[in-house]
Amino acid sequence: MNGKFIATKLHSIENGILGVEKNPEIQEKLIPFGYTPERMGEGKGLLNKVTHLMTTQVEERSDQLIATGELGKFRISAYADYMVTLKVVRVAFVGQPELLQRFNATGKRNKSLSGWLRDARIFYTNLLNNPEVLMVMAGFGYSAEKLEQELQNVNTVENLHSQQLSEKSGAQQATIERDRAFDELAKWYSSFRAIARIALYHQPQLLEALGIANKR
Repeated sequence: MNGKFIATKLHSIENGILGVEKNPEIQEKLIPFGYTPERMGEGKGLLNKVTHLMTTQVEERSDQLIATGELGKFRISAYADYMVTLKVVRVAFVGQPELLQRFNATGKRNKSLSGWLRDARIFYTNLLNNPEVLMVMAGFGYSAEKLEQELQNVNTVENLHSQQLSEKSGAQQATIERDRAFDELAKWYSSFRAIARIALYHQPQLLEALGIANKR
């Protein structure tokens, strides 16, 4: 459900419920139709619940966007480093296909994030676990520390991805809870509005005070 739509409807509902709360004359007209202060309190409780859940949903959505942005930036940087190192490895070990195969340095790169994370981890781990390979890479400006840092960057991308998925799940759940609560409030208000039109039929100015159109 669209957040702007809910916000617009919520404003109208708030005017109606709080309008009754502020006007004793309207309260008196509604009581014979079952809309006692207690029943109006139920509506206000539903209104407050939706308002709270709207705030929560916005916060969760904001956290998701922040996590997605951080993941995107770090992924671009880590992937760029990986591609440069991959090209250096292909030059350093040209003519040694079995070694390049062990490093997972042959063929096209995986486009998916999960595929790249798997390939990159194999790549760096196998480089770091071979002392002779490290000696060759040192001749191309790659120390073990540099390779370890790039592997750590890959792990950071994976951690940020997990965080982003968690934030996405939280935002989705918050949206579901907000929409469910709004549907409950909208149902309550629909009945209230219909009764208000009946109770205040002869006093349209009171309906207007609640922001409810007088349908004759």
